[in-house]
Amino acid sequence: MAKDEFKPVVKEQEFIERRNEINILNDKIRLLELIIDRYRSTIEQSETKTIADIKALINPNDETVKRIAEGIESEFKPYIYDQNFLAASQKAHEYVRKIRTVKTPIDFWLMPKDLAKLKMGDPMDKAVLLCSILMGLDNSDSFVVVGVNDGTKVVVTFKYKDEWHLIDPVSNGTIKGKKEEIIEQWLGDEDNIYEFNSMHYNQLKESESE
Repeated sequence: MAKDEFKPVVKEQEFIERRNEINILNDKIRLLELIIDRYRSTIEQSETKTIADIKALINPNDETVKRIAEGIESEFKPYIYDQNFLAASQKAHEYVRKIRTVKTPIDFWLMPKDLAKLKMGDPMDKAVLLCSILMGLDNSDSFVVVGVNDGTKVVVTFKYKDEWHLIDPVSNGTIKGKKEEIIEQWLGDEDNIYEFNSMHYNQLKESESE
């Protein structure tokens, strides 16, 4: 019997094995969805953040953040803030943008090491990571800016050489200019806007109904 006559059988066996693996994965996903649904309120309650907690999310001294920032700095020989920060910020933006954007099924914060490992995170997680990296690159005027209306929009801003820059952590969108103008341009439709980093939390706009 020719060897080729075995090939259809082998392919069929591989197909059955792959189908079984997919079925097992689907079963695991259904089980995880059930667990998440059952403990949703408990998880989300434990993930609720105070203003102090939110500020603490921005951590340029986190080991993962330091490793990323040092990797970016190493591309400049040497890294000199006044000369290289803008180019370094673009590399930081590129790093975060490549992390796949996903919406978590519940309110759940991912830490920098989680994003680096999973290569995915929601817009807020990515913005927090990007802001932490920028501060790790010695820019203390970096902020996560959040606009809240029916949903939530998140961007990162930073000041460099008397000019403000705004970065969208999920796309290649960037604009620069006066701080109030670029925030209005990107988040002007939002009822509530606030900004934070490791040192500050500022309410920039508040709904008149509140």
